[in-house]
Amino acid sequence: MEEITKNNFIDLIKEKFPRFVPYWEDNVNYWGLELASNDVMPFAYYALDEIKTENKKEIENIFILVEFLMCAGDEYVQTLIATYFLEYLLGKDPDEIQFIKFRQYLGKETIAYCRAWDIFTGVMTKGLHDD
Repeated sequence: MEEITKNNFIDLIKEKFPRFVPYWEDNVNYWGLELASNDVMPFAYYALDEIKTENKKEIENIFILVEFLMCAGDEYVQTLIATYFLEYLLGKDPDEIQFIKFRQYLGKETIAYCRAWDIFTGVMTKGLHDD
């Protein structure tokens, strides 16, 4: 498999999630591609909407890819997924979404990062530390 880098990870997301494409196109039309966070935030918005609609199969597929990117992405991709995507979703709990409703879809590396972020911020996200 080709290395997942800044140059190809959005194409991978678009390939796996065709319904994500309008989120990406809106972002590009509005912001352009200048900031690192702009590369991944449309995917976070897409994931948030899927979590809100409780589309279990799509949520599962999103987090399978997120785990893959956390493990197989280069440092740039891993940083974007952790710092923007995961931290964004954690910040939406419990006001917009409940983490506990999609926790079962997270892989080992994703859970480890979320736990470390909780510890760093002093938050105890419900369902994250219950093993």
